[in-house]
Amino acid sequence: MAYFDSTKNRALWEIRLAELKKERAAREAGGGAGAGLTQNQPQVKTANPTRVRVSYQQLLQEEAKALAKAKKHEGRGIERRKAPEQKKETEHQKEAGVYEKSR
Repeated sequence: MAYFDSTKNRALWEIRLAELKKERAAREAGGGAGAGLTQNQPQVKTANPTRVRVSYQQLLQEEAKALAKAKKHEGRGIERRKAPEQKKETEHQKEAGVYEKSR
C-alpha cells in the first residue's frame, strides 16, 4: 500500500477516517445518515434538477413519434432512389407497348 508511504496521504487518510468515525457515532446515537456532517460540508441534494419525470405512456408516445419521423425520412429517400428506376420502367413499358401495338 504505497499510498500510505507518503506522509501527506497518511495525514489526509487520518483526517477522513476521523470524519467517518464521527459519522458512525452520530448514526449509532440515532442522528440519522447526515447527522455527523459539519457546516462546511454541503449536504447531497436528493432531487436531481436535470431529471424529468415521465410516465410509461409518455415514453411510448415519444417512441412512436420518433419511429414515424424516421420512417417518413426513410421513405423520402427510397422514393427519390426509386423515381429514376420507375421512369426507366415506364419508358421500357412504353416501348414494349409500342412494339406490341405495331405487331
